[in-house]
Parts: sequence; C-alpha cells; structure tokens
Amino acid sequence: MMRIETVSLPSSGYGSKPVTLTVYAQDNVAAHEGRRRPAVIVCPGGGYGFCSDREAEPMALAFVARGLQAFVLDYTVLDEDETRPLLPYPQQDLARAVALVRENAEAWHVDADRIAILGCSAGGHLCATYTGLAQDAAFAAELGLAPEQIAVNAQILCYPVIDLCAGWPSDPELIPAICGEELVRAQELVSPVTPCTFVWHTAADDGVPVRNTYAYAATLAEAGVDHDCHVFHRGRHGLSLGTKQSAKNATYENSHVAHWLDLAIEWLEEGFAEPDSDSTSAEA
Repeated sequence: MMRIETVSLPSSGYGSKPVTLTVYAQDNVAAHEGRRRPAVIVCPGGGYGFCSDREAEPMALAFVARGLQAFVLDYTVLDEDETRPLLPYPQQDLARAVALVRENAEAWHVDADRIAILGCSAGGHLCATYTGLAQDAAFAAELGLAPEQIAVNAQILCYPVIDLCAGWPSDPELIPAICGEELVRAQELVSPVTPCTFVWHTAADDGVPVRNTYAYAATLAEAGVDHDCHVFHRGRHGLSLGTKQSAKNATYENSHVAHWLDLAIEWLEEGFAEPDSDSTSAEA
C-alpha cells in the first residue's frame, strides 16, 4: 500500500501562498518490515510563478513505481504584492522539506543517507542554487537547523534554469523580482562538495536554452563533481516525463526523451548502491 498525505510547512514569510509537502510513501510488506528506501523530493517548474501540476504528481508516481519514496514540494513563488525579491525563500522551503523527510525517515521508510532532490526548469534553478546554499552553515542556522539536517545526497535537474542571464526569463524586469540586485547564477555556487548530479536538456529547447545545462555541466567538471549530462537533439521545453501521463498535449510527448527516467534511475541505483542490495536497492 502507499500513503499519500499533504503536510503544511512553516510559512516562508514571503507572500501568502501556503507551502506544502505531499508525501507518496510506500508501506513495507511484512517480509521486509525494516526496509528503508531512497527518496526524491520533486520541485516542479513554473517560472517561479506557480508550481506545474505536470511536473509534480506524475513525476512523483514515476519514481514511486521505480521503488523510491517520493515527495512534492509546493514552494513559495512570486507574489505581485511583495516588494522583496523572491529568493532565497523557495530555497528555505526546500531546506525545511529535506529536514522534515530526514526527521520522519522511520515513519516514511526512507533511507536518510539516500535523499535526492529533483527540479524542473525554474525548479532546477531552485535545486541547483539550494545545493550551493546548503553548504553554508549560516543558511541552515538561520532556519534553526544543522547542515547535516538539510544536506542532500544527489540532485536531478530537468531542463534547468541555471543562469538568469542565459535566455530565461525573457523579460529582464523579472530578474530583480526573483533575486534583487544580486544575480544568482547556480554555476557560481558549485564546489567540490556539490552532490552528484544528473542533468538533462533538449538542444531544441526554446524556453530555457540548453546553454544553461552546458554552463552547469562545465562547472561541475571543473570542480570534479560526479555527474551525468544528457542532451537530446529534439524536444520542446517542459516535457516532464515525455509521456502521456505528464503531457498537456501531443507536443509534450517524446518517446526518445522519455528515456531520461531510465537513465536517471540507473544512475541513482549506481550512486545509492549498498552492499546488502537485496534489501535496500531502489528496485526493491
């Protein structure tokens, strides 16, 4: 059986939108009562203006079907009534979500040492900047948390925004609303302790240009961070799974790009492998 529940997270202090974490946790059968599964926290895209439904539950269920526990973060987004920049409030939401998953690892059958985050589009910017900010003890302390509570073990970035000057947003007036006067480029936050990263994009993406992924992958390589980078030759922006399950219409279906999920699962299983693979692998 699988339990689905939505948990309210503390208000970010920005805007009026509630912040929630939806849990998709598989219960253990009696034969594997003590099993702990790897987990993925999904951060949908939506241009920091909303959280896309197509990149939320369909993504979570796809990972659940592969043996992971999944969580969807409905994070803080732009509010027209706010005069403050949006960042780093979504990153703080993600920190609280990671800490909550780790705190409830036993109840949700999660292996606290195998927690990944996944971001699509602007959600990719959220994740990629988060892994940089989470290295700063002051960031955790501001939330009343310790660095080990908010650390993640891997990140998956799907057609991510990396640099706000690399083709998205198309309206430059949106940039100060997102990050104020200090431009936040995710590639500048990469270090040798950035978690292992899986990133994919399409070369034909005209919403968030593929140069975002190239810039991030190059920086990961320079820092010596373990990473997988996949660029598919065709496909529009916002493909999500690339299947009917996540498609708004036929233009969001792409059977070739849909292979990204298999590649990501293989990569996670290799990175998260443990000696006792019979009881702890993501296939269990």
